[in-house]
Amino acid sequence: MRILSRTEVEQLLDLHELLAALEEGFKALSANQLNVPPRNQVTAPKGILLGMPAYMPNQHMSVKLVTVFHENHRLDLPGHQAVIVLFDSGTGKPIALTDGEYITAMRTAGGAILSVRLLARGDIKSIAIVGAGVQAEAHMKMIGTLVGIEEICVASRDLSRAQAIASLDSRARAVDSVQQAVQAADALCLCTSSPEPVIRGEWLKPGVHISSVGYRPPGGELPRDVIEMGHLFVESKSAFQPAPVGSAELQGLSPDLGTEIGEVLLGQKPGRRSDAEMTIYKSMGHAMEDLVAANWVFQKAITQRVGMTIDL
Repeated sequence: MRILSRTEVEQLLDLHELLAALEEGFKALSANQLNVPPRNQVTAPKGILLGMPAYMPNQHMSVKLVTVFHENHRLDLPGHQAVIVLFDSGTGKPIALTDGEYITAMRTAGGAILSVRLLARGDIKSIAIVGAGVQAEAHMKMIGTLVGIEEICVASRDLSRAQAIASLDSRARAVDSVQQAVQAADALCLCTSSPEPVIRGEWLKPGVHISSVGYRPPGGELPRDVIEMGHLFVESKSAFQPAPVGSAELQGLSPDLGTEIGEVLLGQKPGRRSDAEMTIYKSMGHAMEDLVAANWVFQKAITQRVGMTIDL
């Protein structure tokens, strides 16, 4: 069994390669080629443990175990911590244990930035990031894969943390308010753990693209009225199911309102239909994303002889 640390995962996970792997995964998901049971949850007094297994043809089976403890910042610990285990799909043998925290951060941000590439107007120059935690940092790294971005605004309740995120890219600057960050943005990335909406519809310019990756049931960062104003895209229709499978912000809406990213990539349904249309990508995080990312890292680890191997 190969053990891969966070440092080794960071070394192996190329961002452009990750985006390509996610594209293929979204296509396979919408083509009903995956076996992904509903995400399950165990609740503890201060947080939750989620289990996310998945199988995809020509890939090793995976299961991610991830904890969500929103108050961990008081202990200087990440709010999300995770490991991913791979099993040989032919024999069931456990073959890899990887750090899942970095993969979770980057595959989540990768899906959001893929949505920008796929759904935003072709001439966008400015992006706003709302939030200043792990996901904000991951989004900042992923924005580096986009072409033509000239300005990045970062807003958070903690200005010093926003400034720290902005320091990661010479095009970025921290601003005092969320409204200031988003009102001129061509695309905006919501990546908070807020239990209530962090933007308002009247702040948004026509034709904006919004991605939202926050997860804080029973509430969330994305306002219902904004969702109803826009053209909605999801990873899978399971996003409309109750938590922990689906999104709190989408409860009560018909799954027919959501287009899967894979359906757009396969040419089955349209993406953006006009420059004036607001497009919205609401991510729940899907086990497919962990599977393709972990498999890619594992194959590169074998080729480059990275990681420690042990006998169980």
